Formats: sequence, structure tokens, C-alpha cells
Amino acid sequence: MTAIIGVMNKHAVAIAADSAVTIGGGRKVLNSANKLFSLSKHHPVAIAIYGNAELVGTPWEIIIKEYRKILKEKSFSHVSEYVNNFFDFIKKKQYYCYDTTEALNFLKLYIKGFCLDLQHNVPSTQLTQVFTNICNNINPDYLEGFTDNTKDFLYNNVSTELDICISELKKSGLTLSNNDAKDLLVNLLTKGILPTGLSGLVFTGYGEEEIYPSVFSCEVGCIIDGVLAIRHQIPAKISNANDASICPFAQTDVMHTILSGISPQVQSIYANSLATTIRSFTQKLATAIMPNNSILAKQIQGISIEPFIQTFMNLSQQAQFVQYTSPFVKSVASLEKEDLSDFAESLITLTSLKRKVSPDQETVGGPVDVMVISKGDGLIWMKRKHYFEAGKNHHFFSNYFEN
Repeated sequence: MTAIIGVMNKHAVAIAADSAVTIGGGRKVLNSANKLFSLSKHHPVAIAIYGNAELVGTPWEIIIKEYRKILKEKSFSHVSEYVNNFFDFIKKKQYYCYDTTEALNFLKLYIKGFCLDLQHNVPSTQLTQVFTNICNNINPDYLEGFTDNTKDFLYNNVSTELDICISELKKSGLTLSNNDAKDLLVNLLTKGILPTGLSGLVFTGYGEEEIYPSVFSCEVGCIIDGVLAIRHQIPAKISNANDASICPFAQTDVMHTILSGISPQVQSIYANSLATTIRSFTQKLATAIMPNNSILAKQIQGISIEPFIQTFMNLSQQAQFVQYTSPFVKSVASLEKEDLSDFAESLITLTSLKRKVSPDQETVGGPVDVMVISKGDGLIWMKRKHYFEAGKNHHFFSNYFEN
């Protein structure tokens, strides 16, 4: 796994990433991965990756560096144009799909991995609910490029694999019918992205006509019928109306705790505790009223508490944002480049520290790479690990702009 953070104001954008990577199905963690790259050798644009480090078997690092060779000194007016050009390059070169068979095999592998993760990590009593929530918690529209024909392609080409995976899930506690479960999986594949094959890409920097930085992010998944699954997120942009922004990606729990003042897990505990308290109160109230007014007592027992819990959460989050998060983010607006760099690095380091002292696997760790991009100075590496000694490899740096 990964932790990535982008912190920006009108002066610059600082982006930091850890070096941990899990291999062997998550059984082993190495702390040597590169996740932060310049997207252009000549212009202030960078890219960070998280999640799956490969696109259908091809490492993202290779794709990015091949793109830089093709891009050369060419520039675009806006960061969004770099994003579009990057994906046009991938599709044109077909790094994601050497042939239909290979892409289909990876798709089958991702489906199997997704179902195995559910089997191994979700209790049998919760499997149906978790499976249904994941498959339904997506946008109602197809991903860009997908149509009803994409669904037909899946039913015709991976139906056997879907049946096998669903059969195994049913042995582990899934209570849905085979057809219903298959429909949900196909829906997820065409309107969402499988967690097992997901790669996150974060683009940041400046276009030629932009004086303030921006961050564009997207999630990339499987290849279905020759179409790459891409889900674009809402971009973050600095402007005169928005003078600071903090953009966490991948493992964001610790960063959200710092930015919001409360851990997401603790917030969930509070909500559950409130629900238990209200249920206990209404039950005691109904019990007290029952001897004198059984009809009113039953009405009290039938009151749904979910709307009250949701109201509590909404009010809490609004107050939290106004009184804590907003002032915190506004303070970032006045930070200079060095301070942006230190702040971004600190958020990654704290996430790494939390993983180290907790019983969880250390999926965030290793050296932290940090770069600062500004309009005037371009891309500056503040901290960067090398797999070689710079002093013994002068040729690498002297040939950097030639290759």
C-alpha cells in the first residue's frame, strides 16, 4: 500500500510519498519502491502512483519514463491536457493491452483476487452485506467508454470464472443467488473499479498558461473489451477564491485524523455508541409507558433512529469543518516552499509511525520522497532516494535530458 499527500498554495505544490510496497499477496513489505516521478523533464509537472504498481503486467514506472521520451520538450497549457495526452499515449502504444487474450487473462485474475480477498477477510455472517455494499456503492453510470455491449462481453467471455468465484463465495457464506451475484459483479466491473486491480494516478504541477498549481487524480482498473477502465476524481485547483488545498491519497486515515481533528475510526465508534444509547433510552421509555399506553409505547419502539444518527454526523462534521479543518487549511496558504515540503513529509512520516507502532502490517514506511513544484523554479526534489550512489554515476545526470 501507499500514502501520498499533495499540499499546495499560491506559491507552490509539495507532494510526498512513502516507499513501502507489498508483494506475495500482501505477505511481505519492501521499502524501496519509487512512487513519485517527473512527468516531463522540461516542464513543472509530476505524477505519483499508488495501489497496483503495474498496468496489465507493465510497471507504471516504465510507462511513465517512456512517455517522457515521447513528450520531450512539448508542453501543454493546462495540467488536464497532460492527463489526457498521457492516456492517449497509453492507448496508442497499447501498453495496457498487447493482445485481447492477455488483457482478458488479467481481468480474470483480478476477479479471482477480489473474491479471494472477500473470502479471507470478511466473516461469513457479513459476507453478503459487504459484497452487496461494494458492488452497489458506485456511480449509476458506466465508466467512460463502457456500454451495454461491455456487459455482453463480460457475460460471454468471463461467465465461467464468475460462476466459479461466486460458487466459492457461497461456500463461505454468500446467500445471494448465482444470477444476482453475477449481475452485481458485472455491474461493478462496468461502473466501478475492482479494488484488487486498482492503480491510482495523481498528476500535479502547472500548465504553460497556469500561474497556480492543481492536482488531478484518477483510478485505473481493468481492460474490458479493449477499453481501459478510468474513473476521474474531482480536481483540486488553487485560485484567487481557493488559496490552499490538502489532498491525501491511498492510506489517508492518519492524515484525515490530523486534518479533521478526529480519527475516522473513532468517529464511527461515536456514531455507534450514540445509536446504542438512543436505542436504550427509547426502549426504557417505551417500557415505562407500556402499562398506561401500549399504543404509544409501540410507536416509540418503532421509531427509526437512523435519521437522528445521520443528523448528528452531519452537524458534527459541519462544526468540525468550520471550527477546525477550515482554519487549519487556511494556515497552509501562508506557508513558503520549504514549509510546504516539511508539512507534506511530516504527514507521511506520521502515517508510517502509526503503522509501525500498531499491530497492523507496516504498509506505509521507508524513505519519504518529496518534491516541490513552483511556477518560477519548476520541479525541485527536496528528498529523493536513489538505488545507486550519485557520486559514482555522473553519466546518469549528464545524460538525463538526452534520454
